[in-house]
Amino acid sequence: MKGMKSYLEKFKSHLLYSIATIFITIITLKIIHYININSLTRQEIWNLTYFWRKGIKCPRPLPLFGNILSTTKGFYLYMYNCKEKYGKIFGFYLFRRPVVVISDPDILKDILVKSFSKFTNHDTFVLKNRPLDQSLLDLRDQRWKDVRTVITPTFSALKMKQMSPLINECCDVLVTYLQKKREEDNDISIFSVFESFTTDGIAECAFGLQVDAQNNPDNQFVKHAKAIMEASVKSPVAMLAGIFPPSAYLFNALDIGLIPAATRTFFRDVVVKAIDMRKQSPNSERKDFLQLMMNAHNDDDIGSKVNKDTNDLHNLIEEHSDNPLSSTQKTQLTMDEIFAQALLFFAGGYDTTSLTLGFLAYSLATNPDIQDQLIKEVDEMTPTRDSVDYNAVAKMSLLDMVVCETLRLYPPAVVGERCCGETHTVRGLTIEKGSQIFYSMYNIHRDPSLWPEPEKFDPSRFSKQNRANRHPMAWIPFGAGPRNCIGMRFALMEIKMATVRILQKFRFVPSANTVIPVKFGTGENLKPDGGMFLGIEERV
Repeated sequence: MKGMKSYLEKFKSHLLYSIATIFITIITLKIIHYININSLTRQEIWNLTYFWRKGIKCPRPLPLFGNILSTTKGFYLYMYNCKEKYGKIFGFYLFRRPVVVISDPDILKDILVKSFSKFTNHDTFVLKNRPLDQSLLDLRDQRWKDVRTVITPTFSALKMKQMSPLINECCDVLVTYLQKKREEDNDISIFSVFESFTTDGIAECAFGLQVDAQNNPDNQFVKHAKAIMEASVKSPVAMLAGIFPPSAYLFNALDIGLIPAATRTFFRDVVVKAIDMRKQSPNSERKDFLQLMMNAHNDDDIGSKVNKDTNDLHNLIEEHSDNPLSSTQKTQLTMDEIFAQALLFFAGGYDTTSLTLGFLAYSLATNPDIQDQLIKEVDEMTPTRDSVDYNAVAKMSLLDMVVCETLRLYPPAVVGERCCGETHTVRGLTIEKGSQIFYSMYNIHRDPSLWPEPEKFDPSRFSKQNRANRHPMAWIPFGAGPRNCIGMRFALMEIKMATVRILQKFRFVPSANTVIPVKFGTGENLKPDGGMFLGIEERV
């Protein structure tokens, strides 16, 4: 009887799934039929001549797809080749949407800082990932400002100091794991190692969870973390929504987005359970992001400028500060907003930090003289495990230069984005209201007029003297202005602490499968398609 009941339940589930599949297929076919009939209307042709009419050079677009299909060899490479061909300002069609791409630091300084009030928001994509549309990435205007003001103290230097012991514990597991990998086969998939490390770090510091992804790759948290990272603008759902925006209404109604619904449900359950546990233990001493965010509206430093920390992780943090957001109003976050920010912290920190650590390891392995100098600084300033904390790594000047040079050569995000809220003219370029702006970190970071010998790994570029003589927009891996990356301090702390803890015991070396020079991937960041392999040697 139980077997028959189970069979009927499975049959019912498969039947409902089949009906839903047939329904979606019919709708999709009708959409395709509509596109075939209506795609080359006068409006479409008028839209595809936008840049020609504005006198802005651009590659020839395809109807419906624009230039998106030309990015299959790598988004960074397409942007770089266009800059070489058309200059520092050119046009690009993201499906049907014209986008102005800018690699001029003077114009960017105006857009991101001086005229920020006209470029406050990111563009809104028609495809939602509810409730992720409540995250700082998607919030707009006053609500974005209110939520950012509430969350900013969560990432102050003081809060980072409180979290550094949690990161050091994750580093314990990292060092042990590397030792194990060295003994098994000293040909280590370095990005995979650092992805597990950053999963542990963010799970601990954002959600208060001990996941141990480094030793337990089958953990559900790890599974759903990978699902977030696999979300792409080139996915079938995103492509169809880009080609035919009305289809997004159907996807939104069915709760189909870039991130699978099961993954969003999983992380929502994690956040809800964590909050419920903390409410039952109001005297909890946890210092993770979730707890600090729950308490943020009661903090005394909301809306105030974070005092200058003489031992900050990088002095450009203060230069890119949030001062324009100063406000005395305190805002209570909704449950959806808390969940959205928690998931954004994870999505924003997972891949970017692991990419930087991987490329930093590669840079040290292929520049042994610089690695020797850095090991010497590590031995002098952080000789033991317990000497590694926020203050210690903040004082290490060569470490800071090595990290900054890694971020220059290998920015984890190759482009940033803004939406123009009011028609604006800067240095002869008129940007119309509603226009979308891309700015290319990759192009700027490899501009020979800003960086002599741009392909060379040279940490001395970030000495105090060289920093003082350089354009403020020449180095923007975290963006710039009030809407820069809010997790900048945490990312730098995690990268620096992990690097120091590893170099206390090991050296990075090329392995048999290390590709020199590195070959970037074909995705939306620089990660090589086949990963990256390095070896490590135990220090004598």
